[in-house]
This record gives sequence, structure tokens and C-alpha cells, in this order.
Amino acid sequence: MEKRKLNDPYLIERIGITDNMDNAYLLEVGGICPLCGEYLLLGKGKRMNKKYQIAHIYPNSPTIDEIKELEGLERLGTNCEDFQNKIALCKDCHGYYDDHKTKEEYINLLRIKKGLLSTSKAKIAVSHQDLEQEIILVINALSKIDGKTLEKMRLEYKALKVSNKIEDEYALLKIKIEGYVCSFFNFIKETFQDLDQTGKIDFELIASEIKTTFLKCEKEITNKSEIFESLVEWLQSKVVGSSKEACEAIISYFVQNCEVFHEITK
Repeated sequence: MEKRKLNDPYLIERIGITDNMDNAYLLEVGGICPLCGEYLLLGKGKRMNKKYQIAHIYPNSPTIDEIKELEGLERLGTNCEDFQNKIALCKDCHGYYDDHKTKEEYINLLRIKKGLLSTSKAKIAVSHQDLEQEIILVINALSKIDGKTLEKMRLEYKALKVSNKIEDEYALLKIKIEGYVCSFFNFIKETFQDLDQTGKIDFELIASEIKTTFLKCEKEITNKSEIFESLVEWLQSKVVGSSKEACEAIISYFVQNCEVFHEITK
């Protein structure tokens, strides 16, 4: 394939990837190839073997055909060696992408990378948001609830506020949140009220912190499933030892209670 050098400031000499940067790319994709879903590390004895490579999204040394194919399309970062223009892929996907870089393949990988960057920015933004540690009392209560108590406190009516906040395109998210709300809303509400009335927590402060964290996420991410997941991860990181399911139930409570997501405007 013929290559040529262009007077293009975006194209610079290749820069080696340090171990720290290599780890950053691996963490960004969660250890899974974003194109095929394969694990990027393979355990062998006491060692983990790399099954991935760091790929350029826009090529470092594009061929004439690639330049024509990608002409006018968005490019990430200030140059081709920026973190924004690289991504961890399994070796097979990297090889295929290098040899079959169509406009569609490029746009797809660009979209994936932009989503990863937005998620990372949201995590950084909310990581500095404090949360009253007393919320662990509610999470502990959730972890100990028995089936009979839960059945008595099930929400008998449909979670209308959830339906008014989540579009049909997020069907799985809506079903998940409505399930948590119908099962746990009354229990969580009573637990918050009891702890608030006895002075063990300040519910208004906790609700305000949840709301602030949601607004920070919303600035970086538009996908509601990703926002929900980011809030759950944030809550779980703030309460050591908490289960993901308990944190999902808590965030679902605040969806119904109006701190998370806006009502859909028609």
C-alpha cells in the first residue's frame, strides 16, 4: 500500500507507549475488547498474558486510500499520538481494523472512544463528590431484609415517575429500575425516615448529594443507562463493602424520588 507524507500537523512521529499508559488504555475498556468482547488478558499459571494491542483510531501513517476514505471526518486529540486517538483492541480486531479501515469502521470506533472518554470524565467529576457515610445504615438494612417484610412493603402501584423519566429506547433500564422501585421503595423510604427522625442521618443532605452527582454525570454523559451505571459505581465506591444490587436499589429509589433524571418533555 502506497503511503505519503502530508503537511498535516495532526500527523506526528510515533510515540512509544509506557507501561502506565498501556494500563490506562486497558482500564479504559474494562479489560474487554470494545469491538468483539474478548478478554484482553489471558491467565497462564501465575502470569497474565497480553492479548491486546494499542490501536490508532486515525492512522499514524495513513495510506493514500485511507486519507481519501477518512477525508473530512472528525479526529480526536490534537495529534495522532494523543491518548484520545488510541484504544486497546484484541490483536485480531486491531489487525482487521488496520487492513479494513472503511469510513463506517472508523466512525464506529470513533463513537466507542468518545463514549469511553465521556464515561471517564463523568467518573472523575463525581469522584470528588462527597456522600454522607451514614447512608451505609440504609444499605446494611437492605442487605438484611427478609422476604416476608419485603413482600409486605412492595409498592402496589406502578412506578409512574420512572415511566415519565425514561424513554422506551431504554426498555431494559426502565424494567430494572421499576423492579427495584416496586420491591424496595417503601422499605427504603421508611428506613430513611426512621434514621432521619432519630438524627442518625440527614436525608435532605443525602438527597442533595445524590442530585448534585447526577447533574455532574449528566454534563458528561447523555445515555441514561450509562448515567445510572456511573451513579451506582460512584455510590459503591463511597460505601466500602456494599453490593452492587443494594446500590442499584438506592439509586432507583432516588429516580422515583425525583433526584435522578428529569421528566420527559413532550
